[in-house]
Amino acid sequence: MKKIDLIIIDCISYTAVMLIISILNGMGITELNWMFNLQLFTVTTLISVFMYFIDKLNIESQPVYMLLQMLSIAVSVLGVGGGIMKWFTWEFKYVAITSGIFITVYLITYVALFLINSITSEQINKKIAENDKKGGR
Repeated sequence: MKKIDLIIIDCISYTAVMLIISILNGMGITELNWMFNLQLFTVTTLISVFMYFIDKLNIESQPVYMLLQMLSIAVSVLGVGGGIMKWFTWEFKYVAITSGIFITVYLITYVALFLINSITSEQINKKIAENDKKGGR
């Protein structure tokens, strides 16, 4: 994982969470304020830092890798967001909703990063093929 991927992960996950929370806010389920926005950015940045260190472990198994990522997200969102920042009360309903949101955001972020990397790889391969046609490397 490149360092730019961490920034992309942070931006995509923050944006996805904000969209979901904004929809819930529009439905009258949640309330947003400026402090929450800053706290949320702090938590998404913490998640990106965890992702960086997990990536440095060079884990071969994709399911284990994804499980570690999900655990780091759970620690960040439930532990820091729910515990330290008091985003929600520790009732099953709120923990389940919050967990559903962070799982959804993880999947959105994972798919978006996969698409970005696929497009970049395709562009690089296209350039290489063009250079090979021209006879240069």
